[in-house]
Amino acid sequence: MVTLTVLFILIALAIAFALALGLGPFAIVPAVLAVAVAIWLLVGLFRTGGTPSRAVRRTERPELLGPGGPDDPDRAT
Repeated sequence: MVTLTVLFILIALAIAFALALGLGPFAIVPAVLAVAVAIWLLVGLFRTGGTPSRAVRRTERPELLGPGGPDDPDRAT
């Protein structure tokens, strides 16, 4: 969410600089940053092989020591 907010701000800055008289060349900096962030997000998505929720779904379930053991979540304290 933070990344999308930063990307939105950078795009808004690029548009503002492009529309301001005489400041068109300065619009290149936020545009380059926005493209860099987009590439960074795509590389991160494809390099890990999926979204963070996919990693959570692949997590193995723990093997408990037995009912009432020290790692039993249902044991009475």
